[in-house]
Amino acid sequence: MKCSKRFPGSSRKGFTLVELLVVIAIIGILVGLLLPAVQAAREAARRMQCTNNLKQLALALHNYHDTYLTFPRYAQIPGSRTTNSDYNYSVQIKLLPFIEQTALYDTIKENSNDFYASPGGDNEVRVFRNTAFVCPSDMPFPSDSYKGNCNYPVSAGSNLGWDVSTSRHNGVFQASAATNMAHIIDGTSNTIMLGEHLTGDYDDGTYRAETDTVAGLAWSGINDSTQQGPITQSQVETAGAACDAGGSSGSLSHRSISGMRYNRGIFTYTVFNTLAPPNWKYPACTVNSAVGSSQGVYPARSRHPGGVNFALADASVRMIAETTDLQVYHGLGSRNGGEVVSVP
Repeated sequence: MKCSKRFPGSSRKGFTLVELLVVIAIIGILVGLLLPAVQAAREAARRMQCTNNLKQLALALHNYHDTYLTFPRYAQIPGSRTTNSDYNYSVQIKLLPFIEQTALYDTIKENSNDFYASPGGDNEVRVFRNTAFVCPSDMPFPSDSYKGNCNYPVSAGSNLGWDVSTSRHNGVFQASAATNMAHIIDGTSNTIMLGEHLTGDYDDGTYRAETDTVAGLAWSGINDSTQQGPITQSQVETAGAACDAGGSSGSLSHRSISGMRYNRGIFTYTVFNTLAPPNWKYPACTVNSAVGSSQGVYPARSRHPGGVNFALADASVRMIAETTDLQVYHGLGSRNGGEVVSVP
């Protein structure tokens, strides 16, 4: 009978099952540690692209101002809103020639008949996704019928909107009048010009506070069309909580069409205000019964961790944290309030 011997210096081949499992476990741990870093790096790249988009739009606004000696209105309404439901073209449409989109601008103008009185040009905007208006961190609007999305609304300031007195229209952009650099008496480096908001999910049957707009907000503090405040943290939180409760219960109507199109110069699509802090935990809320109407709370939002990117009136881009003091944020939204504030 022969028996095999293991000679000194010989080595066994392969791994045991235990050793293989240990190696697999170590690789799994390393991958688990690596994935968050990869995701963070990708988000950093997306945020950089978003910052660059805002920078280019801010420079385009400066070029527009150099050409026309004023900034465009965010909306111009022909006649009364009660008799004419057409809103004017957005600031974003008026910027097309200044971001190398003159051909699109001319096509929309040609197809609208009255360029400054009727939205028109819907077909051109719907089928063309303009990356200049899109943040890569956000999801596109989930409808092939609406590809002309907008993540970069203009700032109407710290006021509710059209229906308050014109003296309260304190943003860089107004509906009732055009502003210029001379009107930004708080300083261009201390005044918000552009921000971010999220596109909706086009699912009106499911309520989501971060992308839905709820209609029918009851805002305590409005006595008539001439006043709206004082706007305190408590008032904003109370109004937001009531709006959120109405949206989640279904007692108030809500829609998920935020950022759907960049050709309409109205809140929800292309305009925001600085009444509520960035990435507000409550939904956008309109005082009127129609979503996206003239008066409400339309906060800036982003999918960037911790805050929202803003372009200031000097064309610089800064991220403002969602924990910023509300009164400081109101001051940054105002162009002429005389507040002694600066970007945190």
